[in-house]
Amino acid sequence: MEDVNVDLFLQSLDGKISDNEKARLTEAMNSDRQLKKSADQLLLLREKIARKEQDSFGPFFAERIINRIKSLKKEIDSQIFFFFKKYQLAAIGVVVALVVLNIVLSDNLSVKSVLGFEEEQTDDIVTIDLYQNLTE
Repeated sequence: MEDVNVDLFLQSLDGKISDNEKARLTEAMNSDRQLKKSADQLLLLREKIARKEQDSFGPFFAERIINRIKSLKKEIDSQIFFFFKKYQLAAIGVVVALVVLNIVLSDNLSVKSVLGFEEEQTDDIVTIDLYQNLTE
C-alpha cells in the first residue's frame, strides 16, 4: 500500500491527481510517519535539483582550448628549435671531420670516395649476354 501512496505523492508533485486522490494521500501521510518522511525527502531532493544550475564550461570554452593548444604548440616548436640550435655546430663539425677523414684515407679523390662510397670495379665483373643467341 505504501508504494501506491509514494506513486500517488509523486504524481501530486506534477499536479496530475484528482481531488479524491488528494484526500486519500493527505490521510495516508497523516497516518503513516514513514510515508511523510519519504515525501519530505523527495520534496527536498526535488528542490535541490530545481535549484541546481546547469553545468557549463562557460562562454567561448572551445575557443579558449584551441588558443591554449596553439600557444603550447608554438612553445614546444621553439623549444625543439633551440634544442637543436645548441648542437648544430657540433653536428656540422662531426660531418666535416668525417669528410676530411675520408679524403685523407681514400686512394683517389673522386666524389664517391670522399663521401665514403666504394668505387665500382668493373674488372672483376663478368657479364653474360642473354640475348646473344636470339640475334644470331
